[in-house]
Amino acid sequence: MTIQIKKLFKHGGSQAINLPKEFAQNLVDNEVFLEVSSNEIVIRNKSKLDTMESEPHFAAFIKAIAIDAMKHPEKLHDLNEVWGPEWDELLEGVSADNDEDE
Repeated sequence: MTIQIKKLFKHGGSQAINLPKEFAQNLVDNEVFLEVSSNEIVIRNKSKLDTMESEPHFAAFIKAIAIDAMKHPEKLHDLNEVWGPEWDELLEGVSADNDEDE
């Protein structure tokens, strides 16, 4: 792992750093994730594996929805009652198949 000390500088109304070329050469689509905690800022490369499902709280969110659905099945609707053309448009190009093999 390479570590460098960089100085912050003003860029518009923000603070910025120059990221050395060798740090940025393997970026995916020139995007990074910034993870900020009370004592550090981590810049990490975005990968194909970074999805909503990989977010730490996603599993807890899905579990809460499932628990609520089981407690209140009367609130569930038939898919044909709620599916409309806006969903077809929103999900255009999305496959239900597992895309991990691509």
